[in-house]
Amino acid sequence: MGKFKYGQPISLRLSNYLRDFTTKEDVANVSTKTGVSISTLNYVKRRANNVSEGNEVGILNLIDAAINNAEAKRKEALKCKKELTLILQS
Repeated sequence: MGKFKYGQPISLRLSNYLRDFTTKEDVANVSTKTGVSISTLNYVKRRANNVSEGNEVGILNLIDAAINNAEAKRKEALKCKKELTLILQS
């Protein structure tokens, strides 16, 4: 058995994270890399399909993409905060 309960949708929290931090390009790249179809990844991402042994690798790769995207957004937000603070202080 994998990291998820097969036959059940991903959690609402995970669904929200994947929707907020992955793009269509991420889904396409994961599909190409793993062989899990774009439609399956999107259905699981939206909780319209359940996790299975066959699609789990795609979901795990999508989670990895979300982590990378979230980190990039965090760095961008810190840079923005620094620059805006400098404007206010000048």
